[in-house]
Amino acid sequence: MSLVMNMRQHLRRVVKYPALIVFLISGLLISVLLFFFYNVRINRFIAKYWFRCLLFILNLKLETKGIDKELEGHFLVANHISWLDIPVISACMPTCFLSKSEVRQWPVIGLLARFVGTIFIARASRRALMEVNQKIDCSLRDGNSVCVFPEGTTTLGDQVGLFHTSIFQPVVNVGAKVTPVSVRYLDKNRVQTGCPAYVGDMTLLCSLDQVVIESALIVEVSFLSTIDVKDLSRESISDLSRAMILTDLFK
Repeated sequence: MSLVMNMRQHLRRVVKYPALIVFLISGLLISVLLFFFYNVRINRFIAKYWFRCLLFILNLKLETKGIDKELEGHFLVANHISWLDIPVISACMPTCFLSKSEVRQWPVIGLLARFVGTIFIARASRRALMEVNQKIDCSLRDGNSVCVFPEGTTTLGDQVGLFHTSIFQPVVNVGAKVTPVSVRYLDKNRVQTGCPAYVGDMTLLCSLDQVVIESALIVEVSFLSTIDVKDLSRESISDLSRAMILTDLFK
């Protein structure tokens, strides 16, 4: 790596990390306010613009397709690449997420996640999955949109893993509308990149640093055609959602 590139990366750290510290402090203050004025819908609206600030700090340009349609009460199904996926989709629209229980412990972000109604799941727990499905069921019946990552893990973005069909059971129970969402990260030359990927044994800080040292990134989020789930099994809904995401990502 050249000396010039090293200097540029160091300069980006010098500029972005202090901004991120201010961002996290503001998030802590916002969390305190949300504690006293608790309203999930308002909280999600606030979170939308708070996460847009995060994307601005990281010089991550957000490009969306299909967001103009009404998505309230929809079951959103997305491929999963990075911890950034939740801030990115939140910056598009107010929604609640299904997330691994570890996120609850993340500084500031975990606190905000709770205030916007995130549903946490303890992975590898069958009983926990049943409880989570009940919560998703209730949320959908209340007219809230819920976003899930059915792969249950992250990838480099060069593939879409198999979906866990059990997470689609609330859709069958409620008859909710299902909208697949494709997420793709590009470098400044619009070439697909695995830079933001949060995979394997990588720590959150290591993944964050990979994003910080990049000069610019682009994320494309496409809200695809809504699936008519009438008379479809959860397996069929799962397979169709995955096929639509694959087609959009690798067309």
